[in-house]
Amino acid sequence: MHFEAFVEFFYPDIHKDINFSRPPEILSNELRKILPHSKLGNRRADALIKVYLKNGLERYIWVYIHIEVQGKKDTDFPERLFVYYYRIFEKFRESGTGIISLAVLTDEDENYRPDEYYSKLWGFELRMHIPLIKIIDYKNKKELQEKVDRSANPMAMVVKAQLKSFEAKKGDNDKKYTIKWELIRQLYSQGYDSKYIRSLFDFIDLIFHLPEYLEKKLSEKINNLEEEKKMPHILSWERIAKKEGKMVGKKEGKQKEKRDTALRMLSDGLPVEAVSKYTGLSGQQVKALVQ
Repeated sequence: MHFEAFVEFFYPDIHKDINFSRPPEILSNELRKILPHSKLGNRRADALIKVYLKNGLERYIWVYIHIEVQGKKDTDFPERLFVYYYRIFEKFRESGTGIISLAVLTDEDENYRPDEYYSKLWGFELRMHIPLIKIIDYKNKKELQEKVDRSANPMAMVVKAQLKSFEAKKGDNDKKYTIKWELIRQLYSQGYDSKYIRSLFDFIDLIFHLPEYLEKKLSEKINNLEEEKKMPHILSWERIAKKEGKMVGKKEGKQKEKRDTALRMLSDGLPVEAVSKYTGLSGQQVKALVQ
């Protein structure tokens, strides 16, 4: 995650308070221990980041990106975010630092805005408000459209790609190919460095799947574009290497599936021995997941 660009684009008021001269700390291992199901998959991506403020204080920011709800309203969303927030709070409360939760939703329902968890009973009252970003707003609100169009922030490309994915759902493979190529062409024209080009392309690749013959055609166009702009081959050779490494990737995918299953079993309280037996992982591998 390119965290500074993310905060600057989506949460400018938070960005101005953070001292980015001290690099934020991405606490991936800690998050996996607190939320064993945290992953990038079909539904969500999570990140826990420790930041340093300009006033000298420290804060933990939990970013929750909820991906592809596909029109279904998740009624448990606010409660789940509250539970997750409390787990993170419990882990770090002794440090005395504050914790906030942010959420980004990429569904297409502009009326679905689960930005508050509220509970009240017999005089007890609890309220949690979540600063929520809806990607669809960047299509429907003029001022946000203009922000995307004029911004050089890499997150503007993320928004464009996500909005184009809505359009691509209604088209055939040729339509998806045209959209994907146009996004890649824009990606090169923005003057981003290779780090941003690679990561943004990975995001575009994730949401626009094409048949092999169109991927081959796309690779040729990328190669021609890189030569035309006299740029190093940032993507074209990497795409060839990725294709050649597909079989290795499948093997790694199976291992990841085993690890994910083991994490779910551990979070349900099963002993290491049982997890090892049913996943095929060694006891040492299972223990390493919780260290």
